[in-house]
This record gives sequence, C-alpha cells and structure tokens, in this order.
Amino acid sequence: MPHAAAQTNTQLSLTLVGGQNTTQYFTPAGQTTTLQMEILNSERSDVYLLQGRAYLDPNLNGTWQLIHSEELGSFHLGFLQSAIWTFDLPVPANIQAANATNGTPQVDLLIKILYQCAGAPQRVVQEIFALGAPGAVIQKPFDMILYTTAGLLIAICIASAYVMTKRRRRR
Repeated sequence: MPHAAAQTNTQLSLTLVGGQNTTQYFTPAGQTTTLQMEILNSERSDVYLLQGRAYLDPNLNGTWQLIHSEELGSFHLGFLQSAIWTFDLPVPANIQAANATNGTPQVDLLIKILYQCAGAPQRVVQEIFALGAPGAVIQKPFDMILYTTAGLLIAICIASAYVMTKRRRRR
C-alpha cells in the first residue's frame, strides 16, 4: 500500500497511508475524504495516544483551522508498535492551493497527535502532509507581486503628476 512518511525527532513517527499513488493523496474540495494515519512508537518507552487533530489553511494566510478532532482513548503503544488512526477529513469548498502537482491543486494538511508517556507530561507530535485537492482555487504567488508592483507604479505616477503640477504653478 502506498504511503508517505513524515520525519520527526520525537518518540512517534507519523505516516499517511493510502492514496492513489505514492506521492499524492486526493481530498476533493467541498467533500469529506477518509484518510488513514499510521502512528509508530519508535522508542523503548510505552505511549498512550490521547487525541488526533487535523488542520488546513484554507486561505493560505498561515491561519490553520481545525478541521477534525478526535479522542484516541489513551490507546496504548509499546516499543515498535503502531496504530492506524482512520478519520474523515472535510475539505472546505473555498479552499486555496499554493501550487499544483501533476495538474492537481495541492494543499497542506497539518496533523497533531497528543500523547503521553507513563509518568511524563503530555506531548504533541505534528507533521505537514501534501494533499491533492481537486476543485481548490490555485493562488499564484506572482499575482500578489504583480498587484503590489502595479499599485506602487500607480502611486509613483500620481505622486509625480502632483509634484509636476505644483512646479508648473510656481513658474
């Protein structure tokens, strides 16, 4: 089964499982898609999975919105044991994509898993995964530069015209 692994420096490693191919997972805009996340305990101490959360940034402004949250029931994982967290991800119809991969708009999914080791405070492991989101609006980074440049040019033209008009009146 295809999967994409996320690199972590914590006790848990997260892997998004499934998808149509090895590089992209499809979650169409305006629909709910079932995803599977493998959570692997790679350290010798036991962990207890407390909560899973999924976030998207629908407007590409750095404001991650909680899309799904689920209690994981203090699920126990021993050394080199893993669990599959299956969850439904509702993707907003108005979501924006930063780019396209193989012609499909691509968005980022932030996964956070809250867990606890015996006798230790709660911890969070988080990773970002790329998702293909057919139907998402692609925001082109150069559009912002283009509009900013055009705005500055218009402001310079107006300021120049103002200065030239004042000079002509003084003569």
